[in-house]
Amino acid sequence: MRTAFIGTSSLTLSTAELLLEDGHEVILIERSRERIDTLSERFDAGFIHGDGTSPDVLREAEPENTDVLFCLLESDQTNILAGLIGRSLGFQRVVPRVNDPQFQRICLELGLDDSVMPNRAVARHLRDLLGGEESLE
Repeated sequence: MRTAFIGTSSLTLSTAELLLEDGHEVILIERSRERIDTLSERFDAGFIHGDGTSPDVLREAEPENTDVLFCLLESDQTNILAGLIGRSLGFQRVVPRVNDPQFQRICLELGLDDSVMPNRAVARHLRDLLGGEESLE
C-alpha cells in the first residue's frame, strides 16, 4: 500500500513508522528542507518538499498511485483544505485530522468521511481500557 502524509507531526511520524515496519510505501510532504534532511536519515520513505495544500505539490505524490492521503497537520482548516484538494486530484482515500468537533461535522458534510479526531480516539481507548475491553500495547 502507498500512503502519503502532509506534514511531519509526531502523529505523522508515529503512523509512518508503523506503516514502514509493515512494508508499506510512505511519502512525506514537508515544507522545511532542513526537516526533510533530518528525517531522511531516520526514515526509509519518499520525501516531497513543498506546501501540502498546493495542488502542484500534491500531484508530485502521484494521487493515481496512492491509496491514502493523510492530512495530519495541527490546523483543522489546513487539513480540511488539503483533504478537499487531495480528493479533487484523485487520491483514493483522504483522511484529515481534526481537533474541534464542529470541524468533524463539517468534514462529514463535505464528504470527508474518514476524518479522525486523535484526542477522541485516545479517550475512547482509555475508557475501553478501564472497562476491560482492551489492553495497553
